[in-house]
Amino acid sequence: MPIAADRLREWVTALLVTWSYAPDDAAYIADTLVDANLRGVDSHGVIRLGAYRARLEAGLVSATAQPIVTRTGATARVDANGAAGQIAARTATETARDAAREHGVAAVAVHNSAHFGAAGYYARALAAEGLIGVVVSNSEPVVVPFGGRDPLFGTNPLAFAAPTSGAPLSLDMATSTSAMGKVLVARADGREVPPDWGVDASGAPTTDPHEIRALLPAGGPKGYALGFLVEVLGGVLTGAAVTHGIGNMYSDFERPQDVGHFMIAIDISRFIPPADFLARMDALAAEARAIAPAPGFDAVLVPGEPEERARDTRTADGVPLPAATIEELRALGAAAGVAFPEAQA
Repeated sequence: MPIAADRLREWVTALLVTWSYAPDDAAYIADTLVDANLRGVDSHGVIRLGAYRARLEAGLVSATAQPIVTRTGATARVDANGAAGQIAARTATETARDAAREHGVAAVAVHNSAHFGAAGYYARALAAEGLIGVVVSNSEPVVVPFGGRDPLFGTNPLAFAAPTSGAPLSLDMATSTSAMGKVLVARADGREVPPDWGVDASGAPTTDPHEIRALLPAGGPKGYALGFLVEVLGGVLTGAAVTHGIGNMYSDFERPQDVGHFMIAIDISRFIPPADFLARMDALAAEARAIAPAPGFDAVLVPGEPEERARDTRTADGVPLPAATIEELRALGAAAGVAFPEAQA
């Protein structure tokens, strides 16, 4: 049975507080996860809590650590300092916002971080402040290069958001055909996946999520090249680990991940009056929506619109979770003395 988003968010917050997170930090992390579930991006939602707990117990992430910022004009470096990826990303987002308002354009590099949830969350946070936001992050190798059989890059997400008079226009994409989190969701659901998602140990495509050992780049050589772009910005430029130097979130408990994130924030008012920008964005979106749909489609949508529709539906109807995910969350809650919401119904 679907769970009301507010109840789920409150439960995650309470759970994280028992893990020694400060209430504000716990609420922020909870919001990033439940927001992903609301938008239909279940791969980056509460399904990640088990892995987060395991890395806390291994001492690879600290619930009380705070990021360290070194800022020079329009640029800044953020040392996550062992904090959760979401807390490091919050610091980077706020730093990018402030620097962009002061200088027009800002760039912030984060190193020594961990999984930070959905990249689009932070790009949309910048858009909510009237800025254009670009966010990338590298991650542990799970994607084969075009023409290769062994992983080189992570899913290396690329996110972008710009304000409109309504919901922001937003993109949040893995540079692989699918995110590994979606494979995990498919495993939990007990269903097959499309053949272009991943490959087995021999490098052959497979529809069995339990056999997937690596993912395929989106669009073949194009996704592979975009993965390189993200690795350069998120890894090489930030000073974070790159490729196989990154600790695996699920299997490597001997070292921190040392993930890198990179953010760009642009103050629209330095280029065009904000009211004009919004009017032009609305006109652009309207032009896209006015195009007649092709056979098999109901309408032409703009980037971010499918997720906004999912958010509206799930806000009204609740967040559906696979039985295996609910079982894991119940166990986490029982261990912390925080009963899972469904048990309170």
